[in-house]
Order: sequence, then structure tokens, then C-alpha cells
Amino acid sequence: MLPKDVLKQILVGSGYVTESQFDAAAKSAEDVGKSLTDMLIFRGLVTEEVLGRLIAEYYQVPFAPLKKTAIPQEILALIPEQTATSFQMVPFAKAENQLYVALVNPHDIEAIEFAKRSSGLNIVPHYTSATQLTKALGQYKRNIKDEFKILIEQHLAETKQAKTKDEQKAAELPVTKILDTLLEYASAEGASDIHVEALENEVIVRFRVDGILRDIIHLPKPIHPALIARVKILSSLKIDEHRIPQDGRFKFKINDTYIALRVSILPSFYGENIVFRLLSESARPLSLEELGFSGNYLEAVKKSIKKPHGMVLVTGPTGSGKTTSLYSLLNILNTPEVNICTIEDPVEYGIRRVNQVQVNNIAGLTFAAGLRSLLRHDPNIIMIGEIRDSETAEIAIHSALTGHLVLSTLHTNSAAGAIPRFLDMGAQGFLLSSTVNLIIAQRLVRKICSSCITKYTPDQETLKYLQKELGTGFSQAEYYKGTGCVECGMSGYKGRIGIYEVLEVNEIIRQMIVKQSSTDEIETAAIKNGMVKLFVDGINKANAGITTIEEVLRVIRE
Repeated sequence: MLPKDVLKQILVGSGYVTESQFDAAAKSAEDVGKSLTDMLIFRGLVTEEVLGRLIAEYYQVPFAPLKKTAIPQEILALIPEQTATSFQMVPFAKAENQLYVALVNPHDIEAIEFAKRSSGLNIVPHYTSATQLTKALGQYKRNIKDEFKILIEQHLAETKQAKTKDEQKAAELPVTKILDTLLEYASAEGASDIHVEALENEVIVRFRVDGILRDIIHLPKPIHPALIARVKILSSLKIDEHRIPQDGRFKFKINDTYIALRVSILPSFYGENIVFRLLSESARPLSLEELGFSGNYLEAVKKSIKKPHGMVLVTGPTGSGKTTSLYSLLNILNTPEVNICTIEDPVEYGIRRVNQVQVNNIAGLTFAAGLRSLLRHDPNIIMIGEIRDSETAEIAIHSALTGHLVLSTLHTNSAAGAIPRFLDMGAQGFLLSSTVNLIIAQRLVRKICSSCITKYTPDQETLKYLQKELGTGFSQAEYYKGTGCVECGMSGYKGRIGIYEVLEVNEIIRQMIVKQSSTDEIETAAIKNGMVKLFVDGINKANAGITTIEEVLRVIRE
């Protein structure tokens, strides 16, 4: 909302950002089509909260940090959702005859007057960022589950009275409205995936929230054929094909936010199942700090991606956030001065001014074939979705040797395990030692809900395990958990963060790679060099009240 020169005056004047850093970020933001504030945040020049407080100070109003605020439904009801969305504001608290309202532009007189007339209260304007406002507006959707049930039951009752056949019942049901409501609810809940599974007499809808699947609603079986048909139409798939799997995509708009949906339809015994992957196109990339990097790890990653050539590898099992980490690194590196090319399977997010190629095995466009073609496009930086075979590994190593910065992922359990995995794929130790700069192993853990966090003492078995593995200091530290509330769906968790081990390849490690040392030997040397293991990084985050011991143990022991 603020003009660039005003924002520059605020940030440079505060001493958080130098003039040259601001100008470079402004130029990159303009060239790659990002907002300037987003560019400043994900480059790590300033945090979202600090930026929010500085802008609020400029507007001479309080700052409303809505990211961790659960807004009661009775407060939200004081300003209708449509009005709040239209004027980019949200009510978040009330005191006597005053209503606290967060706005992207707290000097918007028309919005404040509308809020006053709607609520009948005196308005106290606060500033909040556009990102935080969008998340807060999603809280209007909290009661959408009840609306969804009413919608289904109402129309089922109508069709039963008419005593029509199942197919006609399905046709008469408002399938478009059902699907839209389902997608809105999933977005409000922060779901990454929606599973629609056909059983003998019903259809189960499940959401994956923070990595955990949970049942949401049971739908009547007559809805199933029409729902499948509607999804196939939106995804440009064959409606009359029910025997083979089909994959497609479509976009869905919620308020001003576009959600890209990747659709997979799979024939099963009782009918076709659907899995939607939800990818928010409007969400800004996360900064390294927001991903969970800190201290020496943060500095090591920043140093490695600034190198003009070499290889940065991210390892971990499926669903550990490797792709998200790579996309964040790409967004930091994405400037007009470099040419970035990627080969992915599939392309998750579109990044402006990055040449993204999707693998197509049927057409012969494999990782290796695509990578060869990318090298003829004069890239500075190459991102390979995954190194799966010896041919791709060989080309990746030679690309890093010939002056390219290569980012990629591997399926290994630890950072040190990436070296033997490469050697198993036929890589030569002396070449590998010259190319690998950094290896990151990661997992995702759920964060404790900030609305219901409390101190607690873990059970004796857990404390004994900590003492045995890490020593007395860790077993006697303070720990936290979420008690469960409406905001987190009584789970005690809200959101996820990464836990990491970051292996910097120094001269000692390079010699060990040439000698083809074992995973354990490389890991021992890396720990002497300052590497902290995944488990320890997780426990450190548990000590800090970010996650729980149980969550760290669940992820590490899996």
C-alpha cells in the first residue's frame, strides 16, 4: 500500500536495511513480479513482524500481529465477511464500546466508517500486513463445516421426497456448490491435500493438515458420480473414462487468493477416488528463518547459495518439505542477473522468469534428457527435482564442475548418507568431492498452537530416553505442549516447521569422500566440525517452545 520511496525512508531510516540492499530488493521485486515487502522478507533483510511494526509506527496506529490470533466468531460477526474482504479489514477484539479493527490501510476513512455503521461501535484502527490479513479473513470460514452439512442434508431430503433414482438424485444435488464449499473449507483449515474416497455405501472426505490425515465428513454415495464428473470437467479430463488413472489441474479463487489444485483420479473397487493437492499461488515464498534455519545453519546455507558453482543437496523422505526448501532458495537467487532453469516432476509452483520444465517420461523427457537440454540454455543455476539414477547424477556433477550452481534433492535419511548414495549411483569420489558444497537433511514437525501453549513435564520414559541419548541437560530442560483449542481443532498443533542437519563439505570431508568413507565416519567428522544432528535440532526447537518432544520423536523414529 505504501509508495516505494516512503517504504525506503521507513526502513533505511530505521537502520534495518541499507540503501543499497533496499534498491537491489526493489529492482528484483519489479523484475520478477513480486511485491517489494515480500522480497525484503524472504531475502531475510527484515522479518514480517518488524516490518509490520515499523509501518504501523509510520501510520501512527498500533500493530496487530494477527498470525497468532484466534478471533472469536462473535467478533467476526460484527463486520460481514464480504464487507471485510472488500475493504481489506478484519475485526479482532472488542473492549466496551470499542471495536479493534486491523486494516492494510489504517487511514482508509471509508472502510472505518463502514465498520462503524456495521458494528455500531467506535472503531480503533490497527495496521496489519496483507499476508496476515488474508489468513485472518480465512477465520470467517471456521463454521463452513456446519454449512456444508446443512447443504447436503437439505438437498438429500428434497431428492428423497421426490423418490427419484440415484443418478437423478446426484444430478439434482448442487455439486458445484458442494465442491466449492469443500475447497473453501480445506483452504480455511490449511489443508495441503483433500482425499475423496469411495466406499460401498458412502464417500469419505479427509484433509491432510500439518502432515496428518483426518476424517472431515461422510457424504452420501449418490453424490459421488456427479462430483467425479465435475472435477473431471474442471481438470480437462475424459469424463467417460473410468478404468485408468488420470491426472489434471485447475485453479480456484477464494476472495483474492488463487489456489492451484493438482488432481489425481484413481479407479478403486467401489468407484474412482480423488486426491487434490492444494498449492496457494498468492502465498509468498518463506524466508530461510521462517523455514526453521537459524544460527550457524542459516549462515552456512546463505554462504553456499552465494557460490557461483557447486552443488547444494536437500535430502529426506517424501513429504519432508524438500521441494519447499528448494523453491525458497530459488526465490532468493532469482534476480535479473542470472538465468535459472529447472527440471521437475511435477512443477509445483510457477516462478516468474525461471525456465521450468516438467518431466514427461512418455514423450522421452526424463530428468537426464531434460538436464542435457537445459545445459544448452546457458543457465547459471540449475534445479533438478530429484536425482534418481546414475545418468542424472553424472550430468549433475559435471554441470557443477563446469561453472553451474546445481540444487537438487535425494532420498536419504541423513545428510552424511547422501555421499554413499551418490557413490552407489556410480559417481566418482574425486569428482564428487570437488562439487558438493552443502548437504541439508530435513524433516517437518508440527508447531505447538500459540493459542493453547503450556509448560508440562514429559513422562519418565521420554526423559530417560533424552538423558540416555543427549545427557542430563536436555532431560532437565523445560518443555511445552498445546492443550488443544478451537483454533487448532483440539490437536494442540498449528502449522509446521523444519528440523535440519546441515553438512558443510570442508577439506576433511572432501578427503573422506575421495576415500569413500562410510556414512558413520563422515557423520562423526561432520559433528566434530559443528554439525548438529536432526534429533538435537528438533529437541532444541522443543526447548524453545516451537514443537513438542513427542512430535520430534514421531518424525525421527518413523
